[in-house]
Amino acid sequence: METEFPLEELFLHLVHRRGFALTVRDYQDALRALRLGYGTGSRDLLLRLLEVLWARNEEEIRDLNLVFRGIPFPTIKEIAAWTGTEKPDPGGGPGRPREEHQGAGETAPPVPQLQFADPRQGGIGLPRAQVGPSGREPFILQPRPPMSQRAMIVTWRRFRRALRTGPKVELDMAATVLEQSRRGILTAPVLVPARRNLARLIVLVDAGPAMAAWRTLSPAIAESLLEGHLGLGMLYFFHEIPGERLYERDNLTHPVRLDHLLERHGASSLLIVSDAGAAQGLRDQERIGETRRFLEQVADLWRPVAWANPLPRKRWKGTPAERIALLPHVAMTELSEDGLVKAIDVLRGHRSA
Repeated sequence: METEFPLEELFLHLVHRRGFALTVRDYQDALRALRLGYGTGSRDLLLRLLEVLWARNEEEIRDLNLVFRGIPFPTIKEIAAWTGTEKPDPGGGPGRPREEHQGAGETAPPVPQLQFADPRQGGIGLPRAQVGPSGREPFILQPRPPMSQRAMIVTWRRFRRALRTGPKVELDMAATVLEQSRRGILTAPVLVPARRNLARLIVLVDAGPAMAAWRTLSPAIAESLLEGHLGLGMLYFFHEIPGERLYERDNLTHPVRLDHLLERHGASSLLIVSDAGAAQGLRDQERIGETRRFLEQVADLWRPVAWANPLPRKRWKGTPAERIALLPHVAMTELSEDGLVKAIDVLRGHRSA
């Protein structure tokens, strides 16, 4: 029998079709609530539970209600199998009666067995479940970065500022012919330095809680920068809002002062990867103001500035992301293959974003 997971289709639809910024932890929180008996009393109680756990604003509540209409209400046996318990709390939470929707002879699907990998295999030193794919697509516990490492490498290589520098090793045919014509005899060929890509790129990645769903993106960015053939490609991290301290690790360790980085990596282009507050869906004036001050502080040395947002553009409305995208000298794009190409074009001087 094919393994079924509770609310899996609803969860995947909200993430991949509706743009909800949900993670595996949000999914597991729903399972824990079901295990405690919350949301098991009626269809309305289950919907209210998911609104509290998964919806961040009125628009997401409307989307959740719309999609929830097509989700059948689970039976007692199904919830017991999903949560690995004998039987959920019949009250459906404190003081709430349980509505019976269980048909005779119904059998629950098997509970998936989890095996935990060595903690050293996890990027942050924690155990990580090893769960075989169910054969269905996609399996939510498998990381799905918004773009591949190979696509990033190709995009970085698009960012070129070629200048001739270094020792003279290449033949300048036109100058050699002109020299021979002028002197009547060629004593030595005319050599020029090779062209080198001197493009300098600073990438700042948000390592705050709202970016947890895209945490697997950081290693891919780091590896791809090494193969991007850039004159300089440096990666640093920050917590929600870039400020006076940046970090060399995505767990926000090895702090580096901003003024030191400006002195060390002056005259570079800047790419910021962050949701810019769109995931929380709140109007945060302080975040907008602090982001503006940071951009003004680095404007003399790190420019132009491109911003790659992992949330779709429709999710920016009414959030700090919408205001930050309108700041002068900032071009915000969606974090995708096409969006990153547009961001790099901006850094090359072609404002296509």
